[in-house]
Amino acid sequence: MTATTATTTTTTTTTTTLSETAVTLARSPYPDGVPVKFSPDGLVQRYPGNTTICHIPLDSPLISGLRAIHDALGSHQTLARFFRLVPPETWHMTVLDGVREIECEGDMWPEDLEKRPLDEYTVEFSKTLGQLGDQLQSEGLAPPYKMRVRGFDPAVVGVGLEIEGATDEEEKRMRRLRDRLADAMGFRAPRHDTYIFHVTVAYLLRHVDGDDRLALNKTFAELLPKVKMEFDLGAVEFCVFQDMCAYPRLFYLGREGGGKSA
Repeated sequence: MTATTATTTTTTTTTTTLSETAVTLARSPYPDGVPVKFSPDGLVQRYPGNTTICHIPLDSPLISGLRAIHDALGSHQTLARFFRLVPPETWHMTVLDGVREIECEGDMWPEDLEKRPLDEYTVEFSKTLGQLGDQLQSEGLAPPYKMRVRGFDPAVVGVGLEIEGATDEEEKRMRRLRDRLADAMGFRAPRHDTYIFHVTVAYLLRHVDGDDRLALNKTFAELLPKVKMEFDLGAVEFCVFQDMCAYPRLFYLGREGGGKSA
């Protein structure tokens, strides 16, 4: 699930230093996702929903880099307290978000989509996505999906990697895939066209500022060479979840394929 969108409110001060403008925004006490997905102490909260994802294959070259990030954050002398790491077996790229029982991200729920019980949507999406069959293959949207790491995300909600298609054509194909899944599910979220693919490793429990932010940026710079690579993803999976620490698969979309997933 997404960990890249932050919620801010009213602009309170604006100052200019040299050629840069620093804008201080009033913000909530905690990053988005706290206390809805995790408590301030990092306890997992019930947050059920459904989604379409590609798990990172266990044999992917990206796995070792993700483990390096996971270990570095978890063992950092001053920064570890800021993070709630997610289990390695949950590492994935969201292709298209489904719906959640509770919305904590205001730009995720389509304005014209009726609020109904989650189970009803899961049954409905299972039917429409399951009917895709070999259509993804015939439409040129089947796996493998060739991706590359752009860099770390801004780390205001969580810590993860921003990723994109390994070529311009592959990025366009991934966008067509999102459109195709959205058509099958019958809705598009408000930020459908600007969504950034990503892999989340941790959620923030506190805002990271000042010297801690500098230390985090230094850590990112040290880790980036370990993840700056191309890698493949296998078949899209329709999954349900009760929280952010497990994504049980209901089925693969289209033809099964891809590497062995966690």
